[in-house]
Amino acid sequence: MKNTRIETIADMVKEGMVVADIGTDHALLPILLVQNNKSNKVYACDIAEGPLASAKANIEKYHYSSLIQTILSNGFEHVPADSEVAVIAGMGYLTACGILDAAMHRLPSFKQIILEINRDPDEMRKWISSHNFTIVEERYVHERNHDYVIMSFTCEYHPSYTEEEILLGPVLMQKNEDDYIAYCQKQYEKYKTILERSSGRSDASIQKKFLIFKEFLKQ
Repeated sequence: MKNTRIETIADMVKEGMVVADIGTDHALLPILLVQNNKSNKVYACDIAEGPLASAKANIEKYHYSSLIQTILSNGFEHVPADSEVAVIAGMGYLTACGILDAAMHRLPSFKQIILEINRDPDEMRKWISSHNFTIVEERYVHERNHDYVIMSFTCEYHPSYTEEEILLGPVLMQKNEDDYIAYCQKQYEKYKTILERSSGRSDASIQKKFLIFKEFLKQ
């Protein structure tokens, strides 16, 4: 089955890099990176033996064992030092932040860190902004009735992002693509409904998000 989310992540990876896929699950991303000649050295990392066994079986099925190495690792703990790109995808914001916080001393050694979390991309951007890191690329994917925001950042210094950039995405709001506009329209309607049902008793953050989406959609 076609997996646009994984394909988009693979497309965002810089060519020729050594990649560490943290939380690899079935190793779909490492296999795709090798198939597409994006990388000839990938570490498929996972915290649990079960997913890692599935990953290893898939890798062997495609005869990529010489190019993809499976590693049992809690986050970045056992990720080899020659890794140049880290991918953290398919998990919650709090889990991703925990992994990143624990590896803060290692993050500057990566040329690219790609994140795709299940919900709350604005919270992920807020974390990036709080460390004055730089969001380099963002892509939006709608697949099987789910919305995904994939972002790539580096540890190069960037001034704190504005509230609008954190909610909308500093790159996505500049691209102004139709599918992302449709996503923003859905978010606007969601917050509008919350405000209407609360009869003005909703918290200030909901009101702020509603107004940011409203202003963005006027443009």
